[in-house]
Amino acid sequence: MCFPAELTLARETYEALLVQVAERDATGSALLGGRRTKVDEVQRVLRPNEALLEYLVTPTRLIAFVLTPSAVRSVVTDVSVDDLARRVRLTRDMLGQPRSPPETDAEVLHTLHGLLIAPAERAGLLRGVKRLIVVPHSVLAYLPFAVLQREGVRRFLVEDYSLLHLPSAAALAVVRGSSATPPTAARAGAFAPFPGTLPGSAREAQTFRRAVPDAEVVTGKRATESALRQALSGGGLVHLATHGVMNPRNPMFSRLELAAGTGGPEDDGRLEVHELLTLRIASPLVFLSGCETGVGAAWSTQFARGEDYATLAQAFLYAGARTVTATLWQIGDNGAAAFAERFYSHLQTAPPDEALAAAQRELLRGSRFASPFYWAGYQVIGESALLPAAHKPATRAVSRR
Repeated sequence: MCFPAELTLARETYEALLVQVAERDATGSALLGGRRTKVDEVQRVLRPNEALLEYLVTPTRLIAFVLTPSAVRSVVTDVSVDDLARRVRLTRDMLGQPRSPPETDAEVLHTLHGLLIAPAERAGLLRGVKRLIVVPHSVLAYLPFAVLQREGVRRFLVEDYSLLHLPSAAALAVVRGSSATPPTAARAGAFAPFPGTLPGSAREAQTFRRAVPDAEVVTGKRATESALRQALSGGGLVHLATHGVMNPRNPMFSRLELAAGTGGPEDDGRLEVHELLTLRIASPLVFLSGCETGVGAAWSTQFARGEDYATLAQAFLYAGARTVTATLWQIGDNGAAAFAERFYSHLQTAPPDEALAAAQRELLRGSRFASPFYWAGYQVIGESALLPAAHKPATRAVSRR
């Protein structure tokens, strides 16, 4: 049971921490969504084929700020936060099972596209744009933008754009302005600590090993928190297929579950958000294939809807990961393995967001995993650039089903 007083205290504690971070660590504050930045700082790092969409949800209006390298516009739409929340909830409910959206559901996707994307398209601000950088707010943090559909056209948004997500506009300037480069000879690793109860996680790990040169697969009792910490600091790609657990009473204790190691604080099998914030991660890409690793717990608590704080994905960015692939909901074992296979095959020649979009397009045009349940819940958060040669998947193509 969640108690309002305790939730309020947890919220206030985290907000106080954000203030301290902003004072001591401007970079970290941006990655946690707690620092403002100037428009021209963001525009300088935008590429010609990109547009950044940052949303602000108020009680009665939705404001979308559209940034391109040469323009800044805002679009205001009259829609209440309650109406928006209802539509987001309907979208998540209809995607919560492996089926194709019926015609009645398509209306919800059309309406959300009309509220969130169409105004910028009508203004001509997305002409020539191939990548949308989405900075959501409030209830929109739970929305799978990839599944939105333009009215009258049975095409998902991901068929027209690749999508990159960030906690704030300031975070874009941070991740692209960083001079740090990961080691070029680091060994990649896939972790599946619970292959017995999560059989699909073992298949994901094997998919990773087939796709990434010299990758190490660590499963079962060997997949400890200590082993994961070592891999994250080494600078190689890391794929983690396990349970993600949200803590609705204190998001700082949301965690990833691993095999129990020595039992000490750094090897107890519970890698929590507050621990991640103290790490120094060198991995250029971390794939968090677990439950709801890209969102916080506000949807299921008495916080105002969408008032999320540190998510697992944000914590990995703060700790140094350049790019994080995370999830909006629980993904079935078989679908997760199929998605990972396609994602890593495309990562050979494309940056992470484009590899993700290509994987989503393949699945939605197929048969077995065409339902948005299997592909729409994945997001790429952080930077979007080709990986160094030493981190790319093997040249040989991964077999496709």
